[in-house]
Amino acid sequence: MRRLALFVLLCAALTGCAAIADLATLQTRIHDTGYENVSLYHRSNNGVDTLEITANGPDPDEVAQIVWDTYPEHIDHLSITLPGGQTTYTEAELRDTFGERQVTEKPDDDTDVTKTLVTWLIIGGVAFLLLVLGVIILIVVLVRRSRRKAQQQPYPHLPYPPPPGPPAA
Repeated sequence: MRRLALFVLLCAALTGCAAIADLATLQTRIHDTGYENVSLYHRSNNGVDTLEITANGPDPDEVAQIVWDTYPEHIDHLSITLPGGQTTYTEAELRDTFGERQVTEKPDDDTDVTKTLVTWLIIGGVAFLLLVLGVIILIVVLVRRSRRKAQQQPYPHLPYPPPPGPPAA
């Protein structure tokens, strides 16, 4: 059971490392353009990828273009909060405003990771149930065998007194 938990944790860590590196690179690019206090948050909820950016700077369209042209992760919604307010974009609006992406977009593999984890959890659950079933069958067989041995063993013979013979004269 510990190995399964370790495997699930390792899968989650490996899939998250690339996304963290992409976010750090994007944060540096936005900061290098002149924006201060840049914070990023990429989340996926029910297959919808949302990138939220908070920074101090003048133009949300400039930040949106940096994201669209350099951030390789899939984006369904982009939310940019600057001191002047919050601006949100959909993927279609970004494509209409800035054209095709200048960066090769990584495949949206959230569903693949989920399917893989669910598959391994099902396999682990079935293996666990088979193990429990095997232990139960083993216990039943051993109990029946011990009862049969107890019934087949004759009781120890007690020495009976010799049968009465002719009376002594």
